[in-house]
Amino acid sequence: MTPRLTRRRFCSAVGAGVAAAAGCRLGLTEAPAAPNARITAVPGIPPTTQVAAGIHSIVVGGDIRDCWLVVPTGYDPSRAWPMAVFFRGAVTPARNYMDSFQPAADEFGMILLAPEARGRTWDLILGQFGPDVSFINAAIQEAYRTVHVDRNRVYCSGFSDGASYSLSLGLTNGDVFPRVAAYSPGFIQAAGLHGHPEFFITHGTQDVVLPIEATSRQIVPELRLGGYDVDYREFDGPHAVSLSLFRSSIEWMARTTPA
Repeated sequence: MTPRLTRRRFCSAVGAGVAAAAGCRLGLTEAPAAPNARITAVPGIPPTTQVAAGIHSIVVGGDIRDCWLVVPTGYDPSRAWPMAVFFRGAVTPARNYMDSFQPAADEFGMILLAPEARGRTWDLILGQFGPDVSFINAAIQEAYRTVHVDRNRVYCSGFSDGASYSLSLGLTNGDVFPRVAAYSPGFIQAAGLHGHPEFFITHGTQDVVLPIEATSRQIVPELRLGGYDVDYREFDGPHAVSLSLFRSSIEWMARTTPA
């Protein structure tokens, strides 16, 4: 049975004043709030065309937003590869992260997919799941058509607003994303619980944007209380992605997923 995490239990873990001061929300909806919060992309016939290693801009359904695909060194379409979907933080374009992330993708043989949000940040941050999920579905579908992805090893990750999005979308789609990485998250607001994902969470102890005491140090115990496995790493630093811990998270995701 999937452990049940409720809004009441999450919110009782921190005082309302502390959560408000941090500018974050902690909680899970009691019932699915949006039917379009589900990831429905499915692979078809695996592509056989060789794709060069590196960072590629891909067109998703004619949408004007960018979507970036990092193909690791040594990519061979004759076998299926793991893929991590990355959700950027507010304002900063997804492309800005890719040069720093590519070495880890090369080292561990991980495809990275980085769709853009419709606005300055992700739809859930502004209230609820919406059009961004549709674009993410289309982006994953396009990735399936472009590179040979192992459907059983598709994961999600994100930084800051994208980390909150990764946790929330990951819990809502734990049957799709068996592993979820979050770098400096602020809250969880899932639209129902599916599957039983594992989590890798990092947070800087000097974070003044999303202070660690009111965010990850509340989120992690509650996930563990709900029966979820969480690999939690704090680092001495600000609101940022620790590249060494990003590397560790990619290594963690690249491991063979338990049956």
